[in-house]
Amino acid sequence: MAGLDDLDARAAADGLARGDFSSEELIRATLARIESANPSINAYLHVARESAIAGARASDARRLANAAYHPLDGLPVAVKDNIAVAGMPWTAGMAAYRDRVAAEDAYCVARLRKSGAVILGKLHLHEAALGASSDNPHFGPCHNPHRIGFSPGGSSGGSAAALAARMAVLTLGTDTMGSVRIPAAYCGVVGLKPSNGRVSQRGLDTVSRRLDHVGPMARRVGDLGLIYQQISSLDAHDPQSRAVPLGHLAQSGAELRVGVMVDLDRHGVDAKVADAFAGAIAALSACFPTQIEVRFDGIDFGRLRRAGLLIAESEMNLVHSQALAERPELFSPALREMLAFARSKSAVDLIAADRMLDTAIVRAREIFQRVDVLLTPTTPQTAFPFSTPTPVNQADLTSFANFAGLPALSLPAGKVDGLPVGLQVIGPLGSDLALIELGEVIEVALAIEG
Repeated sequence: MAGLDDLDARAAADGLARGDFSSEELIRATLARIESANPSINAYLHVARESAIAGARASDARRLANAAYHPLDGLPVAVKDNIAVAGMPWTAGMAAYRDRVAAEDAYCVARLRKSGAVILGKLHLHEAALGASSDNPHFGPCHNPHRIGFSPGGSSGGSAAALAARMAVLTLGTDTMGSVRIPAAYCGVVGLKPSNGRVSQRGLDTVSRRLDHVGPMARRVGDLGLIYQQISSLDAHDPQSRAVPLGHLAQSGAELRVGVMVDLDRHGVDAKVADAFAGAIAALSACFPTQIEVRFDGIDFGRLRRAGLLIAESEMNLVHSQALAERPELFSPALREMLAFARSKSAVDLIAADRMLDTAIVRAREIFQRVDVLLTPTTPQTAFPFSTPTPVNQADLTSFANFAGLPALSLPAGKVDGLPVGLQVIGPLGSDLALIELGEVIEVALAIEG
C-alpha cells in the first residue's frame, strides 16, 4: 500500500489499532522500500523477508482476535548487527564473524518480540562498532540518505540511515561514546542513549561494559516512548544491569533551568554548526526562558575520549581474543593497530584511564546542581564525505554522557548546507522518560521536518 512506508512509528501504531491497514501491508511496503533504497544506501546487511512477513501475519491474527500484545505489535523494527537476533547473522561488522548466526535473542530483542514487534533484519555498522564513519572495509560503506558519498555517522550508521531512508519505523543501535547520537545527528533522526544500566547488554558484542548502551532510534521523539520502556528493565543475568529509578526533572515548563553550552569555539565546533545551535536556543527561549550558561573550561574532551578509547580497545582484545588469535588477517589493519596499541599499555595505564573518566562524573554532578538539563550541539560538525578523514573530535560532545553514565537525547535542529544538525539534550541519571517528554516539546518548538 503506497505511503505506508512514510509513516512514523506512532502513526503506524495508530493506523494498525484503527484497522486502517494490516501489519502485513505495512511490512510489505517497508520491504519494498528496502528493496528499492538499500542498494544505494547499504543500511541493511541482512533482510529477513520471510520471517518478517510471517511475524506480520501473526500480529494481524492477534489483532483480529482483539489480543494485540502492545502498540508495537506489528511494527517493523530493525537491529544493529552487533546485537543478537536468533536465527539471523550476527557479524558485528567483522569479517571474522561473517558466518556466525545467533542462537538466541539478546535480552532487548526478546523484549521486543514479546511486544509483537516484527524484526526486519540486521543493520550496518562500523567494523566491530569501534569507529564513527560506517565505512566498513568488509561490508562496504553505509551512505547518508541526505547525501550519497557522505558518512551517516557511526558506529550505528545503518540504524540511522535506515530510518532516514524510510526503511524501518524504529531501530536499535548501540552507543559507547556517541554511536547512537552521532548518526542520529548526521542523518536527521532521533536517538536516545539511556541511563547507564537501564538496558541490558546481554546478547551484545560489547565494546566496553562501562560505556556501552543499547539505544532506541526513531524519526520522531515521541516514537522513542513506544520502544524504550519495552527494552529497559533489570536483567538479573547481566551484571551491568541496574534498577535505575526513572524520575521527573526537578522543574518543568518556564521554571526549567536549561543549561546551554557556550564555549563552543574552545571545543572545536564548526562556525555554521554553532550558528544553527544558537538559532535553536533562541527558538526555545519562549518555552524555556531560564537559560544558564555552561562552560566546560578545564575539561579536555579529547583527552577524556582517548582514555575511553583505551578502555574500549583493551576490552575488545578480550572479547575478540579467539578470532584475533585464529584469523588476524580478517581484522582490518586499522582495527589490528588499535587493538595492538592497547596491548602495548600496562594495567596501570588502564586504571589511570578509568580514573580519568571519573572526572566526568564529578563535573556532571557540579553542572546538574545548577541546571535541570543541558543543551549542546550533538556533534561539532555535519556529515563528512568518505573521501576526507574522519574528524577526530566528532565524539567529543557526546562521550561526556557515556563517561558520566547520564541519559542523552539527540534530535534534529535544522540543516547546514543541506545536511542535518543535531541538538543534544543531557539529563541527570534516571531522567530518560523526562528527556523524551522534553524532546517532544523541543521538537514542536523547532518545527524541524524529518
